Amino acid sequence: MRRALKGSGRKRAGAEKRRRFGTANAYIDWDAIQEKYGDKLSFSSQAKKQYGKLLSLGTPMDALDGSVFIALGENSGLSNGTEIAYTWNVDEESLASLKCKVKYKDGVYTVSGLTEVETFDAFEGLTLEFSGIAPNGNANLNYVGSAMNSYDFRCDQTSGLSNGDTITVSIDGNNMEWYVEQNGRVPEVLEKQYTVEGLSSYLSHIADLKEESLENMKQQATDVFYAYVAQEWDDEGVDLQSFTYIGDYLLTSKNETFYGGYNTLYLVYKAQVRNTYFSEEGSYDQVNDLYWWISFSDLLVETDGSITVDVTRYSTPYESFVVDSEIPYGWFGTMSWRYKGYATLADLYKVAVTSYMDAYNHEDNVDESLSAEPAVMGEGGEQTDEGENVENADDGYILPDSDKRLLTKDDLRGLSAEECKIARNEIYARHGRKFKDEELQKYFDACDWYEGTKESDDFEESELNDTGIQNKNLIVEYEEEKGFR
Repeated sequence: MRRALKGSGRKRAGAEKRRRFGTANAYIDWDAIQEKYGDKLSFSSQAKKQYGKLLSLGTPMDALDGSVFIALGENSGLSNGTEIAYTWNVDEESLASLKCKVKYKDGVYTVSGLTEVETFDAFEGLTLEFSGIAPNGNANLNYVGSAMNSYDFRCDQTSGLSNGDTITVSIDGNNMEWYVEQNGRVPEVLEKQYTVEGLSSYLSHIADLKEESLENMKQQATDVFYAYVAQEWDDEGVDLQSFTYIGDYLLTSKNETFYGGYNTLYLVYKAQVRNTYFSEEGSYDQVNDLYWWISFSDLLVETDGSITVDVTRYSTPYESFVVDSEIPYGWFGTMSWRYKGYATLADLYKVAVTSYMDAYNHEDNVDESLSAEPAVMGEGGEQTDEGENVENADDGYILPDSDKRLLTKDDLRGLSAEECKIARNEIYARHGRKFKDEELQKYFDACDWYEGTKESDDFEESELNDTGIQNKNLIVEYEEEKGFR
């Protein structure tokens, strides 16, 4: 019984290393065996007795052919001189049906006769273009060469990328025969690594914030605040004493998609406002603190370290608080002033940072030593430590007692369109009504006192008391007068 091994393949040309692309397969020369042993083979008497006429369906050579096989230790990636181990696999049970003995011996075959072919750089003309924002950058393959096709390349990662990540681009090694047929050459290497670069990334540390970018945002903050003062502070007895930047808070999303933004930077300010009022009923002269923020989202760090931020896209506080002189004013009220912002830094922190801790990490960089209690001016201009007349809207109400007493338009004086809208709807919110307006719902969800228990369509106006209904109607009338509706 003869054995034969057949080889085909090419070596990799190169100065130091040679790539192996040779392949091998093994076969048995059954024609030669048939010629030499065919007439001598027959079925055993045991097989004839066991299978009877079924043996007529095949010949003894067929039975022998189906009982003997050869397995190769390796059959690809070969070069001249490679030693291939081969093993005979013989089904002794099937051979028992024949009157013959099969002799075989495992061995080693040395590859020879493979033809050397030239190699080429398959990755010449291939570039990777990176786009998007880390850590969600993308990679696109762009091939302009002629020896390959763009679909010949496979990339192990094309999304979720950051600068410095390593991408491996590979070629299918099973196509070597095709490359030889097309070009008479084979790729020198089957894979190549590329490093991701040039992606913008989201600002994640305050220390990376460049002074120039911070100054641009601070300038915008000043412009926005002074515009607010000019538009809203038209009351008598109001004088802005100072407006001071005291630091910032940086929030970075834990899941990169929450609320549609990856980061938010809060610039925090402390303003001091002198409120004065004199009447036959009494006098008031105090300097009160106002804490205020402006926020910018999706700040990007470019590859040169510069910061990109759209300063025209910003948010400022919805919340407000009241400074009450407790001096009678008008028929039912007292002289008071309402400001957008917070009476204390703690109140600001609760709204800007604490309320988002479930979805955002935060980094604090505010000089809390500048958040002392407001100074109070005495009758002779001297400073005292009293501060009882500053009413803190810690509970989140615009009009805290709109369900207990009838309001007047003096109570609404100075409210913005947004504050009027919230004040009108907090009358309903006290009764657990939910809101279809997403911004309103988000606002009330952040209020400690609010519990949304009733769908908007299921809420009945009759659930409000008479005071609440009249106050709601008064706010609507005021909104119409101001052109807010």
